[in-house]
Amino acid sequence: MSVVFKMEGFGELIKQMDELGQEIGKAKTDAIWRKAMAYAMEPVLDDAKSFVPKDTGETASRIYMKVHRPMARDKQGRRYMGEEYMARVTASPIRSDSVLNYTVNKKGKLRATWSNKSPAPVAQEFGNAHNPAHPFLRPALELNIPRVESRLGWSVWQAIQQLAQKRKKG
Repeated sequence: MSVVFKMEGFGELIKQMDELGQEIGKAKTDAIWRKAMAYAMEPVLDDAKSFVPKDTGETASRIYMKVHRPMARDKQGRRYMGEEYMARVTASPIRSDSVLNYTVNKKGKLRATWSNKSPAPVAQEFGNAHNPAHPFLRPALELNIPRVESRLGWSVWQAIQQLAQKRKKG
């Protein structure tokens, strides 16, 4: 089951951001995109935390959002369409009793790994042989698609308007 949604009217917005990027620089336009995506995905994060089953409450405290550039594994996926940034809302498998271990690999680099991680968020979202699924991430995204679209557009547009006003003053 996949969620597909089409956003209209963003072509003009992206074109203006590209033009603006040439004027103000890549670092500032990247910051605008990151802030806009984080603002847009806040309702998904909030709903995911409210939809998660409250057994011990530990899973709800481990749900977080991360905005980043696509990694190599993202670019290899069939759903990758050249996005500059991605926003992920996910649950960490790290628990309160997890331990951070440090090892040195063959090349002499220090590596940090967690032990005693819990697959509980995955098992709650998709179910397993012993427990039925109690999805919380997917419904949070599906219910908020229109809000994410409008918040993303509004946030980027506000940033463009603020920069235009600064340009008029300066």
